[in-house]
Amino acid sequence: MIQSLLRSMELLEVLKEKNRSFSIAELAEAMDLPPSTVHRILQTFCEKKYVVRDERSHTYRLGPALISLGKAAAKSIRLQDAAHPILNALSERTVEDSYLIIPVGNKGLVIEKVDGPSHLKVVEEFGYEMYLHCGAIRKVLLAYQSPAFIDEYFKNIIIHDRAFPHVRPADLRAELEKIRRDGYAITHGDYVTDAYGIGAPVFNSEGEIAGSIGIIAPGIRIDSDEHLNNQLALVLHFAAELSADLGYVPHSSVMSD
Repeated sequence: MIQSLLRSMELLEVLKEKNRSFSIAELAEAMDLPPSTVHRILQTFCEKKYVVRDERSHTYRLGPALISLGKAAAKSIRLQDAAHPILNALSERTVEDSYLIIPVGNKGLVIEKVDGPSHLKVVEEFGYEMYLHCGAIRKVLLAYQSPAFIDEYFKNIIIHDRAFPHVRPADLRAELEKIRRDGYAITHGDYVTDAYGIGAPVFNSEGEIAGSIGIIAPGIRIDSDEHLNNQLALVLHFAAELSADLGYVPHSSVMSD
């Protein structure tokens, strides 16, 4: 591990363990480092609000930016824990590799994967990142972002960047609108030749999109529309089950006479 990064992590650990404010001298003594080195690390953390400085006492303590990081980590851990048995069931029923993907900036990150039994597969592993317009499972994540996020994504990624896969902006916007209407995405050959992707959204207890799950399969195994629709039904079923496990309650429409 890079030495400076290790020192930075150790500094946060010192601040966390004691849960109080420290002077530079105290941190330097606790970490057995020169005060100048500690000061440089603190300056960087203060810029990002991971650490805050008390101007009166000239001491340092953990900052508010770590709160959102902690909450995000907690949500991801809970999501992974809840998703694993559901992905197992999805792979067992579909006989395909199944994935849980979350949005990280402009990309979708694989944070859980369960292998299906077949040796012929499309390889995407844990920790794999690609742009959000790449494949069905990621497109679901993009479709359920805010209009402002989508506009920025088009501006920075689709229009002014050579991001793979190349798409026409109008076609992608129409596809995203269809995904929102249908509640799922199906792609064929989006970034792997003759591979099918099926993705569906997963919502948390606040009704926000927490991630997406789905399958990726070589086209040779999707041999009919009936088989494709059966696989879609399974993805939708298990996505709804995972959402329910996270506390999501779909809005029910009230019928009037």
